[in-house]
Amino acid sequence: MTEDEVPVENSSENSPEDDEECPDSDSPYFDLPNYLLKIDHFSQIQVLTGSDIIEGAPNFRGLRGFPIFGTGQPTEEAFLKILEKIPKVEDGKILKVKWYNMRQEPVLYINGLPYAPRDPKNPHANIEIEDAEPEMLDNLQRAFTTIIQSRVDEDPNNQVKVHKDSSFIENPMERQDMEESVKVNSVVNFEEILENLKATTLPGLEVIRIPVAEERAPMEKSFDLMVNTLKGETASTTCVFSCQMGRGRTTLGMVIASLIKEVQLTAELNKMAVLGLVSEETVADLIKTKFETPLPTTQDDDDPFIKGEFEVIKELLEKHPEMKEGKKKIDYVININGPSPKGIGIQNLRECIIETKWKYDVAAEEKQGVLRQMILNFLERYFYLICFSTYTLEQGPGGFLETFVSWMDKRKTLREMIENGKDKLEWYRQVDPAKLNTLKELINSPDYKDNMGKLIKTVYDFAFQTYADLPRGPIKNNSMRKLAAKTLLEILPPDIAQNVNKKMEEQQNTSFDFVTLIGLVSYYGEDAEHQ
Repeated sequence: MTEDEVPVENSSENSPEDDEECPDSDSPYFDLPNYLLKIDHFSQIQVLTGSDIIEGAPNFRGLRGFPIFGTGQPTEEAFLKILEKIPKVEDGKILKVKWYNMRQEPVLYINGLPYAPRDPKNPHANIEIEDAEPEMLDNLQRAFTTIIQSRVDEDPNNQVKVHKDSSFIENPMERQDMEESVKVNSVVNFEEILENLKATTLPGLEVIRIPVAEERAPMEKSFDLMVNTLKGETASTTCVFSCQMGRGRTTLGMVIASLIKEVQLTAELNKMAVLGLVSEETVADLIKTKFETPLPTTQDDDDPFIKGEFEVIKELLEKHPEMKEGKKKIDYVININGPSPKGIGIQNLRECIIETKWKYDVAAEEKQGVLRQMILNFLERYFYLICFSTYTLEQGPGGFLETFVSWMDKRKTLREMIENGKDKLEWYRQVDPAKLNTLKELINSPDYKDNMGKLIKTVYDFAFQTYADLPRGPIKNNSMRKLAAKTLLEILPPDIAQNVNKKMEEQQNTSFDFVTLIGLVSYYGEDAEHQ
């Protein structure tokens, strides 16, 4: 979501006493003793349905045709269930399994359930750490485990206070926090669980942390971390990605891995053709079948914003034509990793931009700030994915000899483009000013009450035309009603407008929709006639 950044201080500036919580004196210090402990799971965390559901592994899924899997943060018991679902042995050989922890925040387990620290001032958002490094975050996780174990040891009943959301609501401002005490039987962190699995169950397991802030674009060096851990592997290496819910960050990891593995598999197939093991025609057919199979269509596919045609994206393609192929490739990969019917996931990393914008359009003004920041974050993330896709198509066949950071350094204007261009959106819609004159003529006429039916219909028609790009459904209906009410307030005669606004100020806790406003206009219009 849209969390405030949490300050990170360098431990070298603190006294030894201040450093006691941090196992490594060279790692950045992060003040966690007063942070809340919040459970990762909530009542509506499971979005996917079907036969592949794993109890305790929210939204577990596998990408069709690839050894790529994603999940929300599993319970301690669910780890073994996940390992039962993924390929571990091929031709009698133990396969490598790379588990990617896509989270910045520490994760520890109390009685087998996952928890993470939260800022007491902002308990509904995961903490963010600027310029986070994997080693520092691993140290932070161990330190937080020590802090929580101390809380347990100091309590006479071995209890600890924990927090949870009463239910999941996308906008953090609308969530309700609940506190309870839990008797603790065991405290262990995420890293320890996976290392134990490696020692006892899966020797081919490798644990990798890719620090990504929730719902944001990854740092450029995080893309390179992914590339470096996969570029020397075969396409058959299994990858598992996890974050809290298994939504944004997990999907991001799966998308990046899909791009890299496509390059690897294409290279392997082309090598077979060069060696004469299969014909070039067969290889071409295999690549097309694997990576270009047409996907199911939906009624919104032709919407320019569903296709990602935002101003800054159009600018990117216009100034850098080579990005068109990168966009085409990443759009396909995003779709197969997104929701049904095209994919197997729970978030489309392109479509979520405009979907959040639709929610912004109908949200109350005091709740729009969080949604606005989410839209900007999503758009920046999509921009970077197009760039990375183009980089992968250029650098992948040669073995990724150049890093993504270096590639971006040679194209520094791209960073300026997204920073300056991501805000070029229509944040506030309004009826065409020329059409307002028609409405003003209707409401200012002496017999406007007789024309009330025509007035209402005309306002709604104009609102419908203004939101013609939105698909049918409650979001479109609410957007039209909200715009119709706003338009009516703009065209009211001064004497009626004064009375209506005064009434609204007196009843600030009351929602004044379009129908209610029509009633007020009629009422105060009669008062004006009798004065």
